Amino acid sequence: MLRCWQLICIVFIVTFASAQESVHTDKESQTDRIVFDNGDFHDSRGWIYGFAFGIGVDDFSLDTTRILAAAHLEGYYGWKFNKRISLSSGLGIEFNESRLAGFRFDTQFLTLHLRSRYNILITRYMPFITGRVGYGFGPPQEESVVDHENGINYQVALGFSLPSNKNHKYSFALAWHHQQAKGRESFLDQFGNEINTQYDFLINRLILKFGMDLH
Repeated sequence: MLRCWQLICIVFIVTFASAQESVHTDKESQTDRIVFDNGDFHDSRGWIYGFAFGIGVDDFSLDTTRILAAAHLEGYYGWKFNKRISLSSGLGIEFNESRLAGFRFDTQFLTLHLRSRYNILITRYMPFITGRVGYGFGPPQEESVVDHENGINYQVALGFSLPSNKNHKYSFALAWHHQQAKGRESFLDQFGNEINTQYDFLINRLILKFGMDLH
């Protein structure tokens, strides 16, 4: 299921990006932008909104027995105060696969979060650090295949953004995702017997994120 969600998210991003129209900027009129000689720019103040898609670094392992799938998708909306600092809020969806005592557990969270970002250097390819804290809601508890509690999660990330002369620009980041997961799940063994488990563990995942900011 996680693989399907990853493919759906990738198709969504590619389709959305290809639908954008190019908008050229006037260097002299853009007082809230850092504009370079070739017309590329970074916004320095104003409203920001966009989305990001993440995939677990473990997904790239050549050893299929060690792969733990992860797919994250988030949208955000906020305000850029100056060249370096911005603050936003948003909604995220996180699917994570974890291994414990020989079993693989799937967790699904719908997260409301606050997100801050600090641009380390004001350069063409702008490096930044970002942090996010939120509260994740698990799936409905009744008649659900995945049954786990809600809880707080957070992310910290280091990345860089590319300048743009269109109505969208891109960013890439490596994030550390942390979430406590408590719940129960059922499995079938090789003889068809049902095994009921209860779990309490920490999800710690490296996530490779691709983001798109819109103007």
